[in-house]
Amino acid sequence: MAEALAAELGLQLAHPSYLTNLVLETDCLTLTHKLAIADDIHTEIGVVCRNIRRLLRETGNGTWQYVPREGNMAAHIMAHTETRWNEREVWLDRPPMILVDQLILDNVAVTSDQ
Repeated sequence: MAEALAAELGLQLAHPSYLTNLVLETDCLTLTHKLAIADDIHTEIGVVCRNIRRLLRETGNGTWQYVPREGNMAAHIMAHTETRWNEREVWLDRPPMILVDQLILDNVAVTSDQ
């Protein structure tokens, strides 16, 4: 449920920015499965998943996919970082400093694979 709520909030924050063709990546197999089934609408997580699917549709061609934790380390770092719970922050132009090292590693890995 926590993964689903975090995904929903992220999509709600992205929605006013008019970003298109978003891809929701998660290392949570349960969330990936719940997003794939449309008949689970009478549970709390089903309602959240239905809203996630709607938000993705509204971005144009938004989708979701499972990625292993190793492929989603930036999100993992953010999820386990102590934050100021009374403030909401959005980074569109520059990543938060806590992610810079991981993003450099990710870029090196992508560059060396090509």
